[in-house]
Amino acid sequence: MSIKGHTSGAAHVLCLGMSCLDNRLFVDRFPPEHRRERVPKRFDALGGPAGVGAVTVVRLGGKASFFGLRGDDASGRQTSTFLEEDGVDTRGFRSFPDAISTRCEVFIRPDGERFLFPSWGTGMPLKADWLPDTTADNAQALLIDGRWVEGSLRLVEQARRRKLPILLDFDIDKPEIWELAKLSTHVIADEDMAIAHGGIEGLIDKLESIGVWGAVTLGAQGVAHLGGRVPAFSVPVLDSTGAGDVLHGAFVLAIAQGYDELTALRFGVAAGSLRCKLGRVPYLPEVEDLLSA
Repeated sequence: MSIKGHTSGAAHVLCLGMSCLDNRLFVDRFPPEHRRERVPKRFDALGGPAGVGAVTVVRLGGKASFFGLRGDDASGRQTSTFLEEDGVDTRGFRSFPDAISTRCEVFIRPDGERFLFPSWGTGMPLKADWLPDTTADNAQALLIDGRWVEGSLRLVEQARRRKLPILLDFDIDKPEIWELAKLSTHVIADEDMAIAHGGIEGLIDKLESIGVWGAVTLGAQGVAHLGGRVPAFSVPVLDSTGAGDVLHGAFVLAIAQGYDELTALRFGVAAGSLRCKLGRVPYLPEVEDLLSA
């Protein structure tokens, strides 16, 4: 499989929702056995479903614009810098001087399993009337993560008007997020959502009943969809943080490039598997190598 590279014809994906600063802590054991535990390695990194999805789109050969809210503080500025360093357009990442940006502490065990402790941002007005009516005019797809409903509704309306594919990263079980699901063309949920809604088949059937193509991520077990399951690639796991976010970014890029859902899922699973192995978002040649192995 080959996705088009960085050319004037590369697919442009709008990514809207959360992007934040992660403090990644690699620990010898979790939970800790003592009140003071050594941390062998720590570093700051980009977090947030839509933000990581945007970086994934760019590294895999597309163009991405990110839309979200942050404080004009050190965390918010570093988050924006991480996006910009990867070539993501951040003109829609709006900052507010008196707001506090979202942060997340991430504890990673030696087996690569991660535990998230987010600290949600405050002081950011949620209204989205500043988003231009022409935002989606030059896009081929929209990715939303449900963290900013007002902004999502505004861009979803534009995307539906232009008949663009709309992918919802579905991991929040609230009525307003279900409303976003009904307006989307594709929904990829996590396993917790499936457990809350009658299991994998139950959730996929529920999504199909509202006219939406659905799938469920299952970690090391791959991704389930209406036609079966795409298995995960067998790789050593360094850090599983953001593997689902990478999968979503890769999937929506492939859909934007015109690939069918099954091909897009396999592309997404390969990219997500490499995120676990490498501890970072992979680049296109790395994903293509894994797919062709």
